[in-house]
Amino acid sequence: MGVRVTPECDTLSSFVICDRPGIQTDAVTTFDGENYIVVWSDSRFIGYESRLVATRVTPQGVVLDTGFCIGATNDQGEYAPDIAFDNDQCLAIWYNVHEPFGVFGRFIDSSAQPQGPLIEIATASVNGNINPRLEFDNNNYLVVWADQRFEGTDFDIYGQRISPQGVLLGNKITIATGYEHQMYPDLTFDGNDFCVVWSENDNQIRGQWVSISGQLIGTNFLISDDTLYYRFRPRIATSNSHYCVCWSEIRSSDQDIYGTVDIQSSIEEVLPMSVSYQGPTIISGPLILPEGKECTVYDISGRTLAIDRLIPGVYFIEINGRIIQKVIKIR
Repeated sequence: MGVRVTPECDTLSSFVICDRPGIQTDAVTTFDGENYIVVWSDSRFIGYESRLVATRVTPQGVVLDTGFCIGATNDQGEYAPDIAFDNDQCLAIWYNVHEPFGVFGRFIDSSAQPQGPLIEIATASVNGNINPRLEFDNNNYLVVWADQRFEGTDFDIYGQRISPQGVLLGNKITIATGYEHQMYPDLTFDGNDFCVVWSENDNQIRGQWVSISGQLIGTNFLISDDTLYYRFRPRIATSNSHYCVCWSEIRSSDQDIYGTVDIQSSIEEVLPMSVSYQGPTIISGPLILPEGKECTVYDISGRTLAIDRLIPGVYFIEINGRIIQKVIKIR
């Protein structure tokens, strides 16, 4: 089902997108500038466990298609899709629950038709809660997923950059590992960098910044507290100043939604910069300023701060009257 809402989030009406026999699940959508492209996992096809299907929906709520199969032609069991638009076409991704296990993708044109071959993004060692997600950074895609790549007993978070031509860029990115499970990743692009979030050890929500070139920025950081409540399936979005991260949390017999907006996103550089100060741009401890110079630290709102009172956030260093560097404090 689908539902239209006003800008004030008042419900207009719901409408059927697909009510064929079988199970239709895991719907995701994006807007391609003309219509919404809706993708889901569909079990209505005889001889197949579940195939990935796409259709167009107009901004007025008119469903234009009966659903085009966009995945493989054999019964691989295609689940947990995601989709993003790169200003020309959409890339849909999913994971296979049968061999070959892993993350696959395919481009979709403005008619919701598949174009080009399947893209093998990553094969996995076993079937499991891979749950791939993707974002477009105005040049390339970043896909993230959870995987037991090295025959381990726990899941870790990996990433892969993909060009709009379907070319895998560079090696796979190891985003988060450790003996605990790292699962249910999500990500957003804030205009400068990606922020990837996931659930860890069943009770923490953690994050990691990743540059558009695929490099990790600093170390991963705690988003939730680490009290022994069950936390899972985080989701993240960004404004021009902060991230909003929300997740499911079980504190007693109830499952509720918690979240935070305490993490500041990166901002566009608009201030004159100089290389006269070569301190780090990402810090996880105290801020060390050069000796023998007149130094002032400003927050993102332009307020001056004492360096021993800095909390995680974005700061600007002024030395001898010139703003010369931005610093991101992650803990």
